[in-house]
Amino acid sequence: MKNIIMQRLGFAEAEAELMAQDLGSVCEQLKPLVEAWLETGAEDDATVYHGYSVNSLKETYGMYFTGAVLTLDWLIREPEKAKAALAMGIM
Repeated sequence: MKNIIMQRLGFAEAEAELMAQDLGSVCEQLKPLVEAWLETGAEDDATVYHGYSVNSLKETYGMYFTGAVLTLDWLIREPEKAKAALAMGIM
């Protein structure tokens, strides 16, 4: 996973390692998104969690796919904190 992150996102090895750890620990409902991205590079998903999707986070906040997935994970785990941060533009 680390090598794919480095190739696709241009991250340094240390950054890619942290991202790989974070993506590896996302909640079960998001694991298929991560797996599809790793296997095929697919980045499109309109499944909504607490009013947000990968697509809406990418479009609204200019996130990379990986950041959008991690934000969705946060929304699922801590919806009130994550929604408040998004509402304030802290992303």
